[in-house]
Formats: sequence, structure tokens, C-alpha cells
Amino acid sequence: MPQTSILEKLNLEPKSSFHVLDLKKAKRMNAGTLYIPSPEDVAKAIRAIPSGTTRTITELRQDLANMGNADTACPAKTLKYWKWMAAAQDELEDTDYQIPWWRVLKDGKPSRHMPGGVEHQVARLQAEGVEI
Repeated sequence: MPQTSILEKLNLEPKSSFHVLDLKKAKRMNAGTLYIPSPEDVAKAIRAIPSGTTRTITELRQDLANMGNADTACPAKTLKYWKWMAAAQDELEDTDYQIPWWRVLKDGKPSRHMPGGVEHQVARLQAEGVEI
């Protein structure tokens, strides 16, 4: 069976959606509404981060929530799409999914799960003048 490329996977993901949370989920997420972003939304939000600046995953989620007029954005989809696109930048060259993934920090720090590990992400940020 042929393996699905990351571009095919991203294109097969559902479009964005808005949800009113039930009381149990609202309490757990400390929000009344949830925006589940599409891969395109995540790519757009990451591409909007200016060179020389960073955003945390939490800040990126808030950007996405604002995009979807919701209180919060889905943490799982945001993280998943960020990691997928970061890992496949060679395959995604010249597509709308090409992103400056290194400008997103997990918990305010570079992530060891990104391509090349922490050292590579730090080097990319330092090349843009960000002090880490």
C-alpha cells in the first residue's frame, strides 16, 4: 500500500469548525466556545509571526481562537498541524503549508520534537536576531 504524503494528509484534514462546549468541557477548558482550526488556519497564523519574534503555542492558540471568534482553539489540532508542517518542510516547499515553524515555542522554550532538535530551532531563531 502506498504511503500517504504529508501534503495529502494535510489536505484530507477537516475544515475549521466552531463549537459551543458542553458544561463539562467548558469547565475543563475554561472556555465556552472552541475553534478547531484547519491546517490552513494554523499555517496562516504561523506565517503571520514576523521575523525576529516568537509566539508560544498558547499565544498561537489564542490567535487561532480570535480568527474563529471563539474563546479558545483546539490544543491537539494546533500542536499536531504545527509538528506535521515543521517535519515536512522539504515536501511542503512552494505550498501554502510552508511555515517559519521555528518561531513557535512550546511552553516558551524551543521544542526537542522539532526538526534538528532544540539546537536547530535556537540557531534559526538566533539567525533572525532572537535571543534565546
